[in-house]
Amino acid sequence: MNPFDRSWQKLTALARQAPAAELESAPLWLATRVVARAWSQPAPRPWAVMERFAFRGLMVAVALGGAAAILDDSVSTAEPNEDYANADTVNELLDLT
Repeated sequence: MNPFDRSWQKLTALARQAPAAELESAPLWLATRVVARAWSQPAPRPWAVMERFAFRGLMVAVALGGAAAILDDSVSTAEPNEDYANADTVNELLDLT
C-alpha cells in the first residue's frame, strides 16, 4: 500500500467517527429577499403565448385566403346557367307543387 492509500484510509476512518453536522436553517433575510424579488417582477400574462400563436394563425389564414382568391377563377368567369337562374329553388327543394 502506498502512502496515499494509507492516508486516505485514515482520513475516511476519522470522517466516519466525526459527529454529524447539524443542519443549518436558511438565514432570516432569505425569505424576505425571495418574496421581494418575486413581487418586483411583473406577473406574466397568461394569454401571452396564445397571442403569439394567434398572430401566426392569422397570418397563415390571410395567406391561404389570398391564395384561394387568386387561384379560384370559377366565380369570376363562370356564367350562370339559365335553368338554374330561372328555377324556383325553394319549390324544388321542398316539393311544394
